[in-house]
Amino acid sequence: MQSAIDQFRISIQRVRDLISLHNSIKVQSTSALDLSDILRAALVLTVSALDYYIHEVVVLGMLEIYRGQRSEPNPSRNTSKSAFSRFKVSLGGASQERQIALDIANWLETEIQKNYGSEFLQQSYNLSQLLPMISNSMINRLNNTSWLEAEIRETLSYQSFQQPDKIADAIRLISDKKLWDEVGNNMNKPAKDIKQQLTLIVDRRNKIAHEADIDPTYNIGNRWPIDEILVSETVDFIEEVVENIHQIL
Repeated sequence: MQSAIDQFRISIQRVRDLISLHNSIKVQSTSALDLSDILRAALVLTVSALDYYIHEVVVLGMLEIYRGQRSEPNPSRNTSKSAFSRFKVSLGGASQERQIALDIANWLETEIQKNYGSEFLQQSYNLSQLLPMISNSMINRLNNTSWLEAEIRETLSYQSFQQPDKIADAIRLISDKKLWDEVGNNMNKPAKDIKQQLTLIVDRRNKIAHEADIDPTYNIGNRWPIDEILVSETVDFIEEVVENIHQIL
C-alpha cells in the first residue's frame, strides 16, 4: 500500500507549490489583483488528495487481503462477517475465474505451453516434476487480481471519502482498528476534535466546489474570506491525519 501514501505526498507537495506561487505573485502585485482563488484551488486539491488516498489504500489493502498477504479484519459488533467479506462483486466479474475452474485441465495445458513451449508437452514426466510448474501457474493466476481490482474501483468510484464517518467506513474494509481513536492517540488530540476539524474543512471545500464560495449574507459577488494561513494550516492538518492513518494501517 506504499504507492497510496507516496502519491498522497506528491499531491500535497503540489498543493504547497501552489500556495508558494500565490505568495510569490502576491509580493509582486498590488491588492487590486485578487489572488484568493489560487488558495481556494489549493484547499480543494488538499481534500482531493485525502479522498484519493483513502480510495487507493482501500483498493490496495483489499487486494492484499484477497491474495493472503494481509489479514482480513474481524467482524464488527453485531455482524457475523467483516466488511471485507460483505463487499459485493458482480457475477460477471467473477465469471472468468469460474470458467477457468470448470476447465482447469485445458487452462493448465495452455499455461504450461505458453511458459515452457509446445515441445515440453510432447514429453513424458512424472507427477513430482510437474507439480512445481502446476503450483507456479496456479499461484500466478491467483495473484492476477485485475478483474477484482476493476470491480472494487468501480464500486468505490461512486463514493467520496472525505467526511470522517465515510473514511472510517472505508477503512473498515481493510482494518478492524478504531480509526479515529487511534489517530487521536497518535496526534495527542481527542478523536472528536479531529473529526470536527476535518468536517469543517470538508464543508469549506464543498462551499468552494459547489457554491462558488459565495457568502449569501452579503452583496452579489462577495465570497467567504480565505488567506494563506488558513490554507497552510489546512494542508498541515490533512497531511498529519493521512500520515497517521497510514501508520495505523
